[in-house]
Amino acid sequence: MDDIEMEENSDSKFREIIILSIAPILVAGFILISWGLAHWRIGPEFVNALPAIFAIILGGFQRFVSGFKDIYKRKITVNVFVVVALIATMAIGEFRPAAIIVFIMAVSGALETYTLEKTKKSIRSLLDFTPKTVIVRRNGEEIVIPVTELQLGDQVVVRPGERIPVDGVVVKGESSVNQAPITGESMPVEKFKGSSVFGGTLNETGLLEVKTEKIGEDTTLAKIVHLVQNAQETRAPIQSMADRFTTWFLPTVILFSISAYFITGDIKAAVSVLLVACPCAFAIATPTAVTAGVSNMARKAVLIKGGMFLELGSKIEHLLVDKTGTFTFGRPKVEVAVAFNGVERDKVIKLACIAEKYSEHPLGRAILAIGKEQNISIPEPESFSGTTGMGVEALYHGSKIRIGKPSYIQASGTKLDKEIAKVIREQSEKGRTTVLVAENSSIIGLIAIADEIRPEIANVIHQIKKMGCKEITMLTGDHTKVAAAVAEAIGVDNVQAELLPEQKQEFVKKCQADGQIVAMIGDGINDAPALALADVGIAMGAAGTDVAIETADVTLMNDDINGVAEFMWMSAKVLRRIKLNIFFSIIYNVIGLSLSVVGLMTPIIAIIFQEAGCITVVFSSTLLLWVKRK
Repeated sequence: MDDIEMEENSDSKFREIIILSIAPILVAGFILISWGLAHWRIGPEFVNALPAIFAIILGGFQRFVSGFKDIYKRKITVNVFVVVALIATMAIGEFRPAAIIVFIMAVSGALETYTLEKTKKSIRSLLDFTPKTVIVRRNGEEIVIPVTELQLGDQVVVRPGERIPVDGVVVKGESSVNQAPITGESMPVEKFKGSSVFGGTLNETGLLEVKTEKIGEDTTLAKIVHLVQNAQETRAPIQSMADRFTTWFLPTVILFSISAYFITGDIKAAVSVLLVACPCAFAIATPTAVTAGVSNMARKAVLIKGGMFLELGSKIEHLLVDKTGTFTFGRPKVEVAVAFNGVERDKVIKLACIAEKYSEHPLGRAILAIGKEQNISIPEPESFSGTTGMGVEALYHGSKIRIGKPSYIQASGTKLDKEIAKVIREQSEKGRTTVLVAENSSIIGLIAIADEIRPEIANVIHQIKKMGCKEITMLTGDHTKVAAAVAEAIGVDNVQAELLPEQKQEFVKKCQADGQIVAMIGDGINDAPALALADVGIAMGAAGTDVAIETADVTLMNDDINGVAEFMWMSAKVLRRIKLNIFFSIIYNVIGLSLSVVGLMTPIIAIIFQEAGCITVVFSSTLLLWVKRK
């Protein structure tokens, strides 16, 4: 991304924040004007009240609309409570307290809108994962055209390091293609003439010419976009704890208000009941605890997009986890090197590193990494050549070194004995990719390579289960043997392998249909539909694609999966604090309501009592900023 594009994105985000901040800023401004007029006794009382009334109309309009809609639907929610309390507060002329409640709601609403709009934009930008321009071979010439002008049957030229723009078939060239974002396969896939390729995948090593078979809305990537959009539209709404509590609390308050009127015969006493029960402390009981919990998690590089997800974290029953990039690092690593025919293991690694010194293949880089890790000196080969997708050959001190697939080594006339064939079979059963190392006409060793498992995984799984998660299932597009080997190493309950993005999403639906609260952890585009549909979607931040991060509800910015355990623990902590805050607000309300019903609570005392409840709740929530998990 160039400097101009980065500047435009920055300006766009700044404009969004400014636009969403206008209503809360104007509401705060009108409140200050009203307070100033009253404080310095400028003008009559109705003039002092006008700015506060403007603030209520400006900031509370949407809240009033939502509240009346909920009333029409016969639903009792926090919006209904706020509307009733605001009307009662204004009825006795307390416009500034009503405006302050509106200001709190306006700020939280702006933050919610900003988060939602960011998610929608990220889904729209999914298709930007493919290049905007492509090189097409037409009439024997290479021309650059916009990707929107591609036609079925066009022959697209894809150079090393470029993303493949279409779904199609290779008609010329050989290369290794990283398909992990789309299919979840941990190892690069070798592509030859006749191989199918997907738009959005990365061409790593060789030049490919691809005949276009699917474009635009018909590509695999576009279908994933639609799966994400549909998942977010059909996702079941989550009822917050505050709404559940309000269902019975508001009718109780109204009964108290009516009782106060019949006992005292004073309408002000009835309004005081509603005012003292005004959901200021109650309304902030949840958001203040959630904000403190979210802030605490942010310091630990766990970003949470909304309070509803923090409320759900401790209730997760079934955790679904993608393999590549989540349980593993998504990069090949040498697992074992085996020497044959009396050759030393270090010599096998050294000769393999010499042969791979100029290779750009991911497996070659993994072999060079183990050589560097073991401080093996790697001199220059005298010559080097490679066959894409098969292996490489180098000359060193008069010896011909060959390293690659068993078929590549055998093609030179070298035979595999039973011992070598047995070791190859054993490593393949463990889900590892094997390459043979030959010196001249003799096979001297074997190197087994697999996706590197994150070392902390087994411990984290144990912690998550201790927190109440009943089942952990690995979902992956990788091969069954590879998935089974990883699952056995880390101790998950179930494995579902070789899944397409829509099959991962179907598995989420199945679990939800069984009444389970489901969380999904992933990092690739292929995980986005399942992340969007799950009750809680969790993305790996540093390793994950932008789409996965934006679609998810929780992001682990440092790729430490221990953050999932932290998130679930903080969720339980926040839920307990919300209940404690509601308890505090109830205590204040019970005392206030008791005094109001018998006519001993004036509107002024009711407001003071209400603010005391708010202060207590804020202090209680603030303590969450510093809690730590042992």
